[in-house]
Amino acid sequence: MASESESHELLRGQPLHLATVPLYLVKQLPGLIPVLITGTFAPAIAVGGLLVAVIASIVRWTRFRWRLEGAALVLNEGLVTRRQRVIPLERIQAVELVRPLAHRLFGVVEVRIETVGGSKTEGRLDALGPEIAQRLRATLLRRGEEIVPRSEPRPLVRVSAATIVLAGLTGGRVGVVAALLGLGDELLGDRFEQLFDLPSRLGVRGLVILALLAGLVAFVVSVAATAVAYWGFTLSAADEGLLIRRGLLEQRFDTIPLRRIQALTVEENAARRLLGRAAVKVVVAGRAGEAAQQTGVLLPLGRRSEAFGLAERVLDVPGLASVRLAPAPRRALGRRVARALVVTALLAAVAVAALGAVGLLALVALAPLAAWGLGAYRALGYAEHDGIVVARSGFLVQRTSFVPVARLQSLALSATPVQRRLRLASLTLQIAGPGARSDPRLRDLDHATGDRLLSRLAEAIPQG
Repeated sequence: MASESESHELLRGQPLHLATVPLYLVKQLPGLIPVLITGTFAPAIAVGGLLVAVIASIVRWTRFRWRLEGAALVLNEGLVTRRQRVIPLERIQAVELVRPLAHRLFGVVEVRIETVGGSKTEGRLDALGPEIAQRLRATLLRRGEEIVPRSEPRPLVRVSAATIVLAGLTGGRVGVVAALLGLGDELLGDRFEQLFDLPSRLGVRGLVILALLAGLVAFVVSVAATAVAYWGFTLSAADEGLLIRRGLLEQRFDTIPLRRIQALTVEENAARRLLGRAAVKVVVAGRAGEAAQQTGVLLPLGRRSEAFGLAERVLDVPGLASVRLAPAPRRALGRRVARALVVTALLAAVAVAALGAVGLLALVALAPLAAWGLGAYRALGYAEHDGIVVARSGFLVQRTSFVPVARLQSLALSATPVQRRLRLASLTLQIAGPGARSDPRLRDLDHATGDRLLSRLAEAIPQG
């Protein structure tokens, strides 16, 4: 427990760590490169530029102050134009500690503060000592109740290096391909379009080799990106919530308050299902965009039993991992088979129009599409267990979502024209997430069952 004098120290207006000055200089290096290059011909310009950067860094450090005042965190900065930002403690929903390479060199931590409903970091303390940063995080997340945690963190998950590599190999990072294409466009300019002439230049053999090389690059980049992001991943439980530590080059320490978890999802793509592996993610109230993507992972990859067991422990509901799901009505299978027939017919029509009778070969697509529909149907299921609604769906990526009834914001029962004809409906569990796409759904329920669930859950949602 922190002493009373230490607690008062935390409340007073304080400067950042002295290491902030060289860290500010590091951030200015890209802008100083032209000055340094010019300095090879005129040393006085280089010396003057560096002197200005040093003075600006010192002034910026001396003019920044932070303090806890009442029920708010107050940030003051600026020389000519003074700015004061007041962040109410009740609005703070995440405090992340980050240690980039430069910060690790100086032994300091950057503190990033997010508020409810914010789409970016609302408050930033560029450099604090590790001890005071930890105490400040605990204070902000506890609304000032105490300065230090009341108990030691309890380890829940430690992910090995081999598992991190496997997560990269089985993760399927579509964004990596998009980033590589964008980089190619930047580097090659107009010549980038010439890449699309490769089929006529390389021939079948060349294209196969090129495709294999592209796949190899995608795998390597996926593994590297996953390793950098999740290396040394550990998840612990403490009084203030779930503590996450991860990162190779840039270490991150994040806290997820249990009261802000809106839903928990176990994800299993096709490759991971074959290996008996799964990942666990959460939707946290108030987080959006990049923050939600980066801090919503509780388990990058683990055994399937480990993933469902973690869901049970985080939500503190015994028996949740073994709950039996009710299947969708058989009518839902007919809907998916009909969809496969329609898609196949459209493909065949386009192929016949372009290729003539040879285009009828497109009808072979019916078999894989029908198999896909059957797999998607078998994945459907739902259950209620001790205040938790369970919803499962998805074929290529199967998602099993666990939603506490107490976290529901509203409910929506909908039915498309086809669903109405088949007496089916989908129930959307609307939560305080980053958007409608994060709302779990109970898909293709019997319409009467959906009506009963809607009424029962609406009554169970806490009022006020």
